[in-house]
Amino acid sequence: MESAHELTRLLGASASPETVDRMGDYLALLRKWNARINLTGSTEWDVIGAMLREAVWASTLYPETAAFHLDAGSGAGFPALPIKILVPRVRLDLVESRERKCQFLETAVHTLGLNHVRVHNARLSEFLSTCGAESKWDCVSWKALKLGAEDLRQLHAHARPHTQVWMFHGRKPALKDGVRMEPLFEMAHSGKVPGRNDWNLSIYRTSVSRETTPL
Repeated sequence: MESAHELTRLLGASASPETVDRMGDYLALLRKWNARINLTGSTEWDVIGAMLREAVWASTLYPETAAFHLDAGSGAGFPALPIKILVPRVRLDLVESRERKCQFLETAVHTLGLNHVRVHNARLSEFLSTCGAESKWDCVSWKALKLGAEDLRQLHAHARPHTQVWMFHGRKPALKDGVRMEPLFEMAHSGKVPGRNDWNLSIYRTSVSRETTPL
């Protein structure tokens, strides 16, 4: 079990005691639930510490103007819940198709006392199809799943001109075969996640052309 000192070192000296405590409570809850359902392959510190480090790094890239965040395939909550802990102002929608993982996410949100977080038990396409045209997000993220052309079309319909789309992926993009982000979204930044071999974060923004069909 990692100590508060280890968490503080990972989060940075400027992290408040409340932030350190919340992150520790999140990891403790993750370990407790992982004994019952498969949230993550391992709860050893070398594994979940790397995922937490990824979220901390990603939070340093987080857009200053983002107020509404949609995370697809949220699973165990990485990286969206740690980012929410570090950037508490954001309003977060977590979309997860597996019911038991949704139960974990709801428990985590309640236990950690996180405000303005909603958990949706649905596939991304199902969730977006029920959202009204007024539902827009400033940041969209996903990892551990592949999106298709229809997913991208729907995301584009709910994007603002300044929306950032965050795709965490391995060597290949987290997209179904033959699907591309362009022309709906254009690359803004791509880089390797520190300390994670062959793991990348590609950040896109809404394309100025705002075409409707990804190739």
